Order: sequence, then C-alpha cells, then structure tokens
Amino acid sequence: MKIIIIVFGFVLFDILSGFLKGLKAGKLNSSVLRSGLFHKSGEILAVFGAFFLEYAINYIDIGVTIPLLPTVSGYIAIMETISVIENICEVSPKLKKLFKPFLQKLNENEVTKNE
Repeated sequence: MKIIIIVFGFVLFDILSGFLKGLKAGKLNSSVLRSGLFHKSGEILAVFGAFFLEYAINYIDIGVTIPLLPTVSGYIAIMETISVIENICEVSPKLKKLFKPFLQKLNENEVTKNE
C-alpha cells in the first residue's frame, strides 16, 4: 500500500508544479487542466489495475508471478519526475540551467528511439 501512496505523491507533485507553471505564465486554462486531470486519472487507474492484478495472481494461478505494481509505479514515478523537472524549469530559470543538460539528453534519446 505504501507504493500506491508514494505514486500518488509523485502525481500530486506534478499537478502542483504544473499549476504553478500555468500560474506564472498567466495561462491557466480549464480545458488544459481538465485534460491533465484525465491523464492523471489514467495513471491512477493503471496503478490500481496493477495492484488488483498482482493481488489476483495470488488466488488465480496462471503459473507466473509478475511484479506489476512496482513496474507500473516505477514507470509512473519516473515519468512524473521528468514532468516536474520540466515544470520547475519554467517556474525557475536558474534551475533550468542546472537541469537543461539532463532534459536535452532525455530529448535526444526520445528522438533516437522514434527514428
């Protein structure tokens, strides 16, 4: 259960940093907020789905145990951390200098992967 609370913390942190980013830019938009909340709802459903599937595997023997919850939670935590860093860079330009090489490297890897 702790892992679910931790993931919710990452999601909440991303929502807060995104809100601050929008506030600073003067671009708070209800349709963007609504879209973001739907994305976050999907992440939360993925965590609960992984939790229930992992729980069900204890009672429905499929011959394989899969660590779904840590895998899904880890992915979401990393994804949210990157999003928070991007948001923080928009709110605080001084921190952008610190994180810029890291974000550029991530973008380069993404472009290479998609080619």
